[in-house]
Amino acid sequence: MSFLMLGVASLISLQTLPLPTMPLIGVALLALVSTGYCVLRYALLRTRDACVAFRLDEGGGIVLVLRNGSHLMCNLSNDSLVTSRIVILNAKVNEQRGGRSVLILPDAMGADSFRRLRVALRWGEIRQGTT
Repeated sequence: MSFLMLGVASLISLQTLPLPTMPLIGVALLALVSTGYCVLRYALLRTRDACVAFRLDEGGGIVLVLRNGSHLMCNLSNDSLVTSRIVILNAKVNEQRGGRSVLILPDAMGADSFRRLRVALRWGEIRQGTT
């Protein structure tokens, strides 16, 4: 839902720019395509490289399971966010530049599993391996 709201907000803000009609249409189409891709990849998990599952390893490792069935070995970044309402895992891919982020909301798993994940990330051995 937030991706759609951001897409609509970007289209509304584009209307205030003093651009000629053709470049404005081009930028609006680019914003629509970008919003559509984000919804498909991160909200609906429909792209081949969408992360559909993960596994935490000891020592700061994380294995991302992608929709196409491949497993991506990563290291958990220190800038991952753990709160009571949301977990954002930032993972640095070993063999590539850049990284991946995985957003985990409380309704993605059972309440007890979500609590154990937060405890493991905040206080467990997983975080000790990355400091």
